[in-house]
Amino acid sequence: MDLRKMDRRQFLQYTSATGISCVLGGMVSSCAESQVKPDFDRLTPEGLRIIDPHAHPDQFHTLRPSRIDDTSTLKKIRAVGMVASAFAAVGDLQFFIRSSSVSYYQSTGAQLQRVHDLAKAGKVKLILKASDVPAVVNQEIPPGAILAIEGGDPLEGKLDRVNEFYRMGVRIITVVHYRNNELGDVMAPYGSLDPGPYQNGLTQAGRRVIERMQELGIVVDVAHASSRTLRDIAGMNLRPLLDSHTSLCPVEEARQCGRQRPWQDMELIVKTGGVVCTWPFAFSRPGQTRRTFSDWAREIVEMKKRLGMDHVGLGTDGGGNIPRLIEGYRDVRDLPKLAAAMEESGLSREEVNAYMGGNVYRVLQTCVG
Repeated sequence: MDLRKMDRRQFLQYTSATGISCVLGGMVSSCAESQVKPDFDRLTPEGLRIIDPHAHPDQFHTLRPSRIDDTSTLKKIRAVGMVASAFAAVGDLQFFIRSSSVSYYQSTGAQLQRVHDLAKAGKVKLILKASDVPAVVNQEIPPGAILAIEGGDPLEGKLDRVNEFYRMGVRIITVVHYRNNELGDVMAPYGSLDPGPYQNGLTQAGRRVIERMQELGIVVDVAHASSRTLRDIAGMNLRPLLDSHTSLCPVEEARQCGRQRPWQDMELIVKTGGVVCTWPFAFSRPGQTRRTFSDWAREIVEMKKRLGMDHVGLGTDGGGNIPRLIEGYRDVRDLPKLAAAMEESGLSREEVNAYMGGNVYRVLQTCVG
């Protein structure tokens, strides 16, 4: 996620000129974005219940995005009929913008408050337990918003912070993001930013925080966690883990994988009963091409064969400035194209439904209640 600052005047001029949904004065507003309607080729198949466990809709987390990413917006979430999406506050936002004027804790609280404002305005429904996820989304029923934090930095290893964010409605916490924090280590640095000293995996504070998360009913998201940190968390043998946005790395050496997961990492998540979620990130490397919906679908089939279909899911990271997207993927309204590619690859409608949201819903049921 690229979060370098843009000059405020330039940002306001840009959003005014393009009519893109923006955040002003700490409140999310739709600005002048034209009404988004689903195209014929994007219509969601009947009965497909999409749940996205990792996204930053309308880039609600920052007032000054380095570039506009409208791959996940409330209007487009509604248009595709997505029943619930994570609204992931960036826990280490100040690390990216290199500012110490506001703490990680204060920044995260302000981001989450914007989602509460959306809920008060009736634009989303806060998801506090699995049964809160709506069966459908329409003009009368808004999509569900799952409050999440990407990076446990605002917790500072304190159990009372876990309690506080739970009371605020947070139901998913990604243990680390791009900074080695009080809980554990990251799997890859972000560009030239120094993540800080490595701690050889999960810390004692991290162990206590994860125990409290699972006691309360917060999903433990291991996306971005180093293989050692993941192994330590999985070894606690508690409730199902989630990796909310990644893709398959076919090599055995995890250090060569960047933000991708090798099989041995994925298998640790599966042993907990958890789910590995894949995203629309496109790339090519020796022996691996991931650029089209067919490539994405083939990866899912391969993961099904090795992990089981119950342990594979979707996570878009929409609003997170993914550097390269699958060809033809413009935003979440294109997810039905993936569903079609999955069926063309031999997966059944039931398996498509499990990937698109059913498996993540099961994790919510087990972990959140």
